[in-house]
Amino acid sequence: MTQNPGQDPYQHDPNAPQPEGGYQSAPSYDNAGAGHGGPVAKPGSVGLAEKLMYVGGALALVSGILALTTPEDQLRQQVEEQLEASGQAVDPAIVDASVSSAPIIGLVTAIIIAAIWFLMGFLNGKGKSWARIVATILGVINVVTTLLSLIGTSMMPGSAAGGTLNLVVSLVSAVLAAVIVFMLWKKESTAYFKSTS
Repeated sequence: MTQNPGQDPYQHDPNAPQPEGGYQSAPSYDNAGAGHGGPVAKPGSVGLAEKLMYVGGALALVSGILALTTPEDQLRQQVEEQLEASGQAVDPAIVDASVSSAPIIGLVTAIIIAAIWFLMGFLNGKGKSWARIVATILGVINVVTTLLSLIGTSMMPGSAAGGTLNLVVSLVSAVLAAVIVFMLWKKESTAYFKSTS
């Protein structure tokens, strides 16, 4: 190959014959333990997290049904207590509006929350990495808001709206969320999510 003045001596001629086979690429170590780059079987930790998400969705639906069955006089008392505890005047029109809309709002909210639980369970079961991150964020929010509501319940009279049963459902949901997040980030779970990405 002739070199012209000003030409880079290391520049190769693109038309020159190339050696047979070229260079082989180095093996990838991104999927440690995944064998020859094939998908990793779904580990028990992801399977358990998926099932627990379905349980969380069912629990959300139960919570919505409970919202429909709460007696009107109990709802009225809870709304009045919350207004008094927050320093607001107890206006009968506000109380009536809250009492009439609370069951439907509770049911619709429960259906949306259940749908999110079910969707996250399905997508995490399929190994979608972004779904694991979303489930983690939602799980942390669940735990933090439950802890904050417990602090509020112990410090402010009237803040235990929904009664003991709703408190128990919230606690069970938060514990489920914490266990799910733990299961999704175990070592074998991480290998599974990496292999399906």
